[in-house]
Amino acid sequence: MIEFLLMIIGYFSLLILMGFVAYKKTKKTPEDYFIAGRTFGPLILFFSLAATNFSAFTFLGFAGNAYKMGLGQYGIMGFGTAIMAIMFFVIGRKVWKQGKEKKFITPPELIGHRFDSRFLRLIFMSVMVVFTIPYLAVQAVGAGFLIQYITGIISWQTGAIATIAVVMLYVLLGGMRGSGWADVFQGVLMIAAMTSAVVFVAVSLGGFEHANLMAYHADPLLFTRPGGNEYFSMQIWFSFMLLWVFVDPMFPQLFSLFYTGKNQKSLKVSMILYPLVISFFFLFPVLIGVWAHGAGLSIAVGSEDMVLPMMVQRYAPAFVFAFVMTGALAALISTADSQLLSLSTMLSHDLMGFKKGRREVLYGKVLIVLLSLFTVLFVISGYNPNEGIMGTLVKTTFSGLVVLCPTTIAALYWKKATKYGCIGSILVGELSIVLFHYKMLPDFGFLPGILALVISTVVLVVFSYLSPIKK
Repeated sequence: MIEFLLMIIGYFSLLILMGFVAYKKTKKTPEDYFIAGRTFGPLILFFSLAATNFSAFTFLGFAGNAYKMGLGQYGIMGFGTAIMAIMFFVIGRKVWKQGKEKKFITPPELIGHRFDSRFLRLIFMSVMVVFTIPYLAVQAVGAGFLIQYITGIISWQTGAIATIAVVMLYVLLGGMRGSGWADVFQGVLMIAAMTSAVVFVAVSLGGFEHANLMAYHADPLLFTRPGGNEYFSMQIWFSFMLLWVFVDPMFPQLFSLFYTGKNQKSLKVSMILYPLVISFFFLFPVLIGVWAHGAGLSIAVGSEDMVLPMMVQRYAPAFVFAFVMTGALAALISTADSQLLSLSTMLSHDLMGFKKGRREVLYGKVLIVLLSLFTVLFVISGYNPNEGIMGTLVKTTFSGLVVLCPTTIAALYWKKATKYGCIGSILVGELSIVLFHYKMLPDFGFLPGILALVISTVVLVVFSYLSPIKK
């Protein structure tokens, strides 16, 4: 516990220092504060994209799901997320180009401008805000569980609130530039921590091969599809493979990063490096989750997300455990900071229409504080720990945001698309999510988000052909 507290103090202090230095170097303009003046080179942009996408489910949810369902978790996460990098080219390149030419700083701004519709802009923004709040809350909840597990005396709610407070502080100071610098540091920290975790656990279990053999003898189903609980049916497998490709670019924290690139080379380098890093990095927590069976680790139902901390604590020295837990917190915080910033940017720029230079930055900072407080309320009253991190996100954020992808692609590539087609696509798509949730529409074994993606695409095409194109 002492090692962990010392590392956390040093880690938080460094984040705040980065935020302070970034504050000194950031101009008090919306473009510079919210998207770092479009100056991110390949290194910072890659680590920002990667670290922002490494979150609570990377260190906790992946291992927890692998413990319950087996190695199939790697297929849907490692491969499925890696191929999402093609969207850096399909969507990211176009967003970067239009943002640079037309000075866009938010995702809804691009959509609203393309179709000359403030109503569509507000709908797009509302969906991003509403479905990102649970994702932001999950980061805080994950941090709270870690702090509770390590200290044994601090409740997860208190730990979650403390984490949000730290994130709020350094985001207020540094804006996007501070967040980008921190993501480089946190990305390296995460990779080193996860690598240390899998190596120490493997060595303690007699090596990678022996660890796998023990897990196989304990439960052979973990090495098959559909795996434990027969979860990975073909429909679920296919759904997850598609889900990451279409939903990840719709995370406002990732979409906004496309604007920050210094040039197209930054995006190209990120597109190449991202799948290479993801393919290895995402395997490690899945292995640890599966190995827990061979190690004879018994975990209570509803606590599966803590399998990685439990395994590392059992099989690694105290200082390694502290280091890995600090890396886990870095994964949570590197996502939460970008989410806070992107949400405040949209609310000040798209909803309130503030375009007054320094005053817009001030309003954005006020919104960061308000969003932090709202997230605290969500944590206290709205989170069900029995669903687990992955379950919470699939049912809320991922399903809600994937509906925006047809509108985004249409805005960038399809000249015949209309605002009515896009509005109908989003509204009908979100309605279908609600109907799937309450079992009023059959899902045929697929994830509701994928069926909603198909429905919203069909509605967009039909409505666009039936409505006039503004000339």
